[in-house]
Amino acid sequence: MPFATALNTFANYPSAMKKFIPLLCLLFVISCDFTKRLDNKAMIKEMKEKQVKRVLPQDITNTADALGRVIESEILKGKSLDSLANKYMVSIQHGAVNQLTSKDEKIKGILEAIAYSVSQNQEIPSNIQKNSSGDSLMYIFQQKNEIYLIGFGKSTIVLNMDKPLIK
Repeated sequence: MPFATALNTFANYPSAMKKFIPLLCLLFVISCDFTKRLDNKAMIKEMKEKQVKRVLPQDITNTADALGRVIESEILKGKSLDSLANKYMVSIQHGAVNQLTSKDEKIKGILEAIAYSVSQNQEIPSNIQKNSSGDSLMYIFQQKNEIYLIGFGKSTIVLNMDKPLIK
């Protein structure tokens, strides 16, 4: 019975109103712009950046360590530091230990310790260190007489991690 009532109500509208409803529907369809397409790659990238991931601190450290080892092997193969920095979104410093500088107090202390170890002719093993604020990680390794510092931002590491979404 409700459908019949609605049909009966529509039948009681004035004829001008009956002509106006199809016109209104036509206007709605015309106003839709079907010519613009969304950039799927940009949308996928943005959706990936906004994913909620469960990431533990050791996951971040392990990922930075693994990525540092990959970058170290590519440096040893002779690849350009600038291209590696752009490819992996990291900062790379290298040189003699007394030439390297950092604004961070903890990294300065680590560089002093490395300088002492080098003066004692000790080999520096590859290692990962956090800065004072804990928002960045530094992968440090020695190649002949040069020390390399590879800086990772935690947010960059998390964005590039393939972790499942929290459900």
